[in-house]
Amino acid sequence: MAVTITAKDVHDIDIAGLTIAIFVTFTRLGIRIRNRKLGWDDFWAAFSIIGAILLMTGVLIILDPKPSMTQLTLVAGYYITSEGFYTIVWTSRLSILCTIIRISPPGSLRRILYGVGVLFGIMWTFLAMQEIVICEREPGWKEAIPTQCHLGKSVAISQLTTDIIADLCLLIAPLRMFWNSMLPTGHRVRLNIVFSTCALTTVVSLVHAYWIFANLGLNEIFTGIFETTISMIVASLNVIVGLLYHAFANMKESSTMPSERTAGATGIELHSRGVATGPIAVDITTTTYTDAEIGVFKVPEAHQGGYEGNEVYDKKQEVMEFRGY
Repeated sequence: MAVTITAKDVHDIDIAGLTIAIFVTFTRLGIRIRNRKLGWDDFWAAFSIIGAILLMTGVLIILDPKPSMTQLTLVAGYYITSEGFYTIVWTSRLSILCTIIRISPPGSLRRILYGVGVLFGIMWTFLAMQEIVICEREPGWKEAIPTQCHLGKSVAISQLTTDIIADLCLLIAPLRMFWNSMLPTGHRVRLNIVFSTCALTTVVSLVHAYWIFANLGLNEIFTGIFETTISMIVASLNVIVGLLYHAFANMKESSTMPSERTAGATGIELHSRGVATGPIAVDITTTTYTDAEIGVFKVPEAHQGGYEGNEVYDKKQEVMEFRGY
């Protein structure tokens, strides 16, 4: 039995869902700005807010057209909705991908991830153009109320295929990187959970694709908004979890003397199992500590023969500090 979605349901999730997603994204950006750690992942997260505003505006035009609105306005409202949807979904994925690139060691994996980013851009452009071409071939929908194009099976298949490919890329890359490292089990599981949540968007996209097949307009819009809401929240989840982890670590450290603190208390190190290189220091905190506490990893005196003084490991030893959380 098909689930019946009303215009009020769509209106409510449009306002409530996207407002929550925008709030979470602004919270993420506020954390990064406060700690001066803005990166490309934050740029794409901020870009998704523009898509959310477009989607919210377009849906309101479609659901509640005013008598003064012309047909051109209603058609523009639909295209604003569809392009806002694609903007949110793909900028959120690019944000997650840039986070993975940010913590990945230099080498072949990072080059592959750059290629995945290009692939994401190609798929985003293809889906956006495909919908415009299909809708313009059959312009009869422009006179209907609500103004909504029938996308058909080809769009549903394209969306589902690209969603699965993209989410698998975002799931496999961090899982392999973290699982092949010598992280403590607790850290490894926590980071894997953060990145694997992107699979939630795949589940929702399956439902969305089904309603596109069934040509049930309001159901299609409802699940599309829900998918974008989940996408934006998941893209900022790594920063929010990092903040909570830091707050918990501070509670534990409040009863510990500074001289007793170790790198394991506030950060983690990725030790490659496959190559004999130095550790990859991954600092998941959002506070800059002094050298006496943490913040840099010094070369032990016993190994200073190959280095100058007490300098920090550089990229030649494949050491990278990640201060993204």
